[in-house]
Amino acid sequence: MGEKKGRVLYVDDEEVNLTNFKETLSDEFEIFTALSGEVALDILKKQGEMALVVSDQRMPGMSGIELLAQVKMQYPETIRMIISAYTEIHELIDAINQAEVYRYFVKPWEEEQLRLTIGNAVKTYNLAKEIKSFVSTRRTQE
Repeated sequence: MGEKKGRVLYVDDEEVNLTNFKETLSDEFEIFTALSGEVALDILKKQGEMALVVSDQRMPGMSGIELLAQVKMQYPETIRMIISAYTEIHELIDAINQAEVYRYFVKPWEEEQLRLTIGNAVKTYNLAKEIKSFVSTRRTQE
């Protein structure tokens, strides 16, 4: 088994979804899971920045959009994605405008499409980090 490609946090109030997500992707990515937005923020505080935070939209307490808006403020380089069984246009607009999500994914997910989307999101994060590091190094050399 090769090196894992990135750290991903998945937030969902249904434990079966957390288990399925982890089983599907843990061979490629370091997966963290949380049953609520509040727990997710605590994990981020303890573990530090993730490449990607994926959240269910409809959860008791903090919604996925509310969580991802906070993630955007605290960890602006982290890629954000919403997964929901319900597609309502105002939620989609809020996800884009408030949390600047990378993708809005519909449940139930198709495993290969999910794997591809997560992989692309983590690649985007890693590339942005490499560019930032390169630019920083170039500025130091000038």
